[in-house]
Amino acid sequence: MELLRRGWHVVAIDGEPEAIARLRARVGDQGERLVTTVARFEEAEWPEAALVNSSFALPFCRPESFDAVWSRIRASLAPGARFSGQLFGDRDGWAGEKEMTFVSRATAETLFDGLELERFDELEEDGQTALGDPKHWHVFHVVAHRAG
Repeated sequence: MELLRRGWHVVAIDGEPEAIARLRARVGDQGERLVTTVARFEEAEWPEAALVNSSFALPFCRPESFDAVWSRIRASLAPGARFSGQLFGDRDGWAGEKEMTFVSRATAETLFDGLELERFDELEEDGQTALGDPKHWHVFHVVAHRAG
């Protein structure tokens, strides 16, 4: 919503039709700058972009598909573009879930080889999920820049 408010053209992809419907309902008159797609990472396609934002979404990519999805993300970063998002670490409370991807710090850092890391913060703490359930979080918050 903030990107639209600031005049960006946005491609929103989500595997849940309800998430896309809620976004569309909130957009109002800014809808001409919004393209939406209901698809999982594995099937989704998106254009070259100035920003690829994956807020807490990439960990939900299946491990067997992660490398291909990550390659497509990197390929879609235009010169001067940025990636922002989170990866779940290997000590996360959900680690071991077969449908999710977890990475070590070394692996996380390697994913960004050739990009300039503007932010790479590792957080590990006990907290809660969005639904209020207790959870141990091990998260890498990342902003990376592709040279222009």
